[in-house]
Amino acid sequence: MGGERLRVVGVVPWGVAAGAVAWCLAGCARAARTDGYPWNAWTPIGYGAVRGVFLGLLAGWCAVLGVRLVRGSCAAARAGGLFAGGLLGGLVPGSLRDFLGPPQPRTLYYFDGPRPASQWYWRPLLSEWLVHTVLPALGCAVLLTVCALLCSRSSRRESVRWAVTAPVGLGLLVLPHYAAAGLPAPEGNGDHVNESATAGMAVAATGLALLAAAWIAWSRRHRSGGRGARTTA
Repeated sequence: MGGERLRVVGVVPWGVAAGAVAWCLAGCARAARTDGYPWNAWTPIGYGAVRGVFLGLLAGWCAVLGVRLVRGSCAAARAGGLFAGGLLGGLVPGSLRDFLGPPQPRTLYYFDGPRPASQWYWRPLLSEWLVHTVLPALGCAVLLTVCALLCSRSSRRESVRWAVTAPVGLGLLVLPHYAAAGLPAPEGNGDHVNESATAGMAVAATGLALLAAAWIAWSRRHRSGGRGARTTA
């Protein structure tokens, strides 16, 4: 059991990083279709990255479970368990939202209200599900699997918990500035201004939480390393 734990070290942080990247790119695809609302075009990017952090966290946990359920110690079996668990963790929540929730034109028409079921299901729903649920989940699972397997061969894999999480947190803190660069200031009614501010606060709060988690992981590793050095001395 101890060897099994060593093989899955760092999977969850890599899941967070992969999820943030994958769903941030999905948000970029959604932002590209927000013509007519240029001051809010960055908000799908920010919300996508935040969503990716939580879905990537879930994907990482599911990947750990998947690799522990796999029988055998070969690399192919571990890779299959990581990929299957990561894909399910990233795919299931969005699929339940898409197919069991009310019809929502999240991509087709920005700021549009709910559409009748007859105008939403089949092609519009499948397009939304494929582009903004399936593809990000697939990308997250692939990145998670590749990075986790490469990390398992490293002699410094224990440092992944903070070394991966910290850059993601920093990236989220600067994301609103760079994603909104060149866009006009929010204008019109108060909802436009409030939406941009709310998105910025959500992204910043998630980034700070990741930085705090990275600091806690670094502190624990530093303390354990110090105790180990004193013991051996």
